[in-house]
Order: sequence, then structure tokens, then C-alpha cells
Amino acid sequence: MEKDKFILLLSKKLSKEISDSEQKQLSQALQNEEYRLLAIQIEHYFKEKNEIGAIVPPLDTIWQRIAKAEKDLVANKFDFSVPKQNLFSNILFRVAAILVLFLSISLVTYYLFNRTQTIALAATDQKIFKILDDGTSIWLNKQSSITYNEDFGKHQREITLKGEAYFDVVKNAAVPLIIHVGDRTDGIDIEVKGTAFNVNAYLENDGIEVALVRGFIAVTDRQNVKNSVLLKPNDKLVFNTKFAKQNLSSFRVLALKPELIFKATSWVSDTLIFNKEKLVDLAPKLEKKYNLKIEIRSEKLKEKRFSGTFTSETIYQALEALKLSYPLTYTIDKQLVTIKD
Repeated sequence: MEKDKFILLLSKKLSKEISDSEQKQLSQALQNEEYRLLAIQIEHYFKEKNEIGAIVPPLDTIWQRIAKAEKDLVANKFDFSVPKQNLFSNILFRVAAILVLFLSISLVTYYLFNRTQTIALAATDQKIFKILDDGTSIWLNKQSSITYNEDFGKHQREITLKGEAYFDVVKNAAVPLIIHVGDRTDGIDIEVKGTAFNVNAYLENDGIEVALVRGFIAVTDRQNVKNSVLLKPNDKLVFNTKFAKQNLSSFRVLALKPELIFKATSWVSDTLIFNKEKLVDLAPKLEKKYNLKIEIRSEKLKEKRFSGTFTSETIYQALEALKLSYPLTYTIDKQLVTIKD
């Protein structure tokens, strides 16, 4: 749906002049995340400013004057009976109210879009390192992306993350960093003032994991803002999105040894650490590290557990190392690795 059409429908909704069919169209348009966020911001803006209520009295006064002027000018030529005059004025008033509200929302939309313009950064087959304007360092893992506001650090520090990233945040008590992770309805918000931590939020996972290296961060369930927790160094938080949807306890905090926290962040230095991990669970990590596809053609082999550390090894060296622990066989055909007994 075009933005102008969306704004018009939203204007009718706010002026309470929207029809059932138009409401249906608006509901469909609100499935678009950009439009949904825009609608929330606009409704919040008008609620704060109380603009909607302020629009009506001036319009009412204006249309009374217009009706009086028309009556004075053409009273001898036309029959302005009370029912017709009221109906005509009422329709004009409603149309005018919608038009004024439409223009108001258009101006607010322009303001919001220009105020909240974002910059996107995406990692596909390679990891990305980025230093933002405030000095914050971000390592973005493969198949991950972030968006952040322009002039980052001056008046606002806001990041939306999809996938996995490691953050080393420059301290700024006056402008805390807010990181939005997961869906807008089923996700978490992380408030940071100066710290280093890892966030793993790949869509294929059942939840979101936050591992804190140093400093302190506050994590809040977006569905239930009362559900909030403060993490300390070496804490690992697991947010279960399925539990959150069922209004169950969605946070689980584990106090880990420093070496286990390092394991959660080892990808930053291209290090893959695994300890008694099933091959079926290890395979996706190998796929990300080496940018290839792995097929395991043995149910028995999928359940075999391996331990080790891979840093600069090639995929051939990695598979040979696994082969030392269990007599598996493998073939490599371009970007496809097939593993079997």
C-alpha cells in the first residue's frame, strides 16, 4: 500500500470516520513493520500533544462562519432548510476534519521519518567489524544485520539486531545504548551504558542468548516490561520466546566461569570451541565458520559427541581432526560436505 493511502486511512481512524472496509485495509497495512511502527509513533505523538482534540473546535468555528456567510449571500436564491443545512455542514465538517488530520499526520510522518532515519549494516558470508560514531565497536557475525540511528551517540544510541553480534560499548551515562533484539512483540530490549557482551538471536534458535563479559546491562521483556533483570559479568541470560508467548517465566540467568563466557564470544576471533557436542549441533556452527553446507547421512553419527577447538584450520583439517575421534568418512564437492559412517 502506498504511504499516502496509509496515512489517509490512519487519519480516518483517528478522526473516527473510518468504515469497516477501510479498517480492514488499514489492518492489512499494519502488517508491514514500518507502517506499524509509524502508526504507534503517530498515535503516541498526538496523544502526548493532544492534537486531535485541539483540531475540532477551530474547525467547528470556521465552518459556522462559512455557513453564516453563505446564508447571508444567497439567502434569497436557495432554500436552506434546517435539515439540509445541518446535513451539508456535517458532511463538510467531517471531510474537513479528515483532510486537516491527514495533513497533520503527513507533517508528523515527514518529521518522524527524517528524525529517525537509520543506517543498515549486514553481514552475509563474511563477518563484519564496525566502529560507530561514538566509538562503540561491533563485530557482526555471518548472516546477521543491524540498523542504527543517524548521528549515533549525539542524542540517541539505538540499535536493532537480527542474528548475532558482539558489542564493546563506549560508556556514556547521558546517552544509554538501547539494543532491540527479536520481534517487536516477542523480543527483548537491552539497555547499556558501557560494557562488552555478546547477543545470539538467530531466527532458527528457540530463544535469545546474552553473555556479559564486563560491566552491567539491563534486559527487559518487551511483552512484559515488569520482567526485567540486571546482568553482572560472566552472567549468561537465556530468553525463551515460546515461554514469553505463553506468559510464562521467560528469563533464565546462569552464572558461568570466564572460560565458558569466552566460548560464547569465541567466534569474534574466528575460534570455534565445542565440548562434548553432538555432531548434529556442531554442523551448523561449522557451516557458518566455513561458509558451506553439511549433510550428515547417518542417524547414529548425528548423536556422536565431539570436543575440540578450531581457529585457523581449513575445513579439511577440521574434518580430519573429527575423524581422529570417530572413524567417519566425508566427501567435499564445492560447497557441500557429506559426512557418513
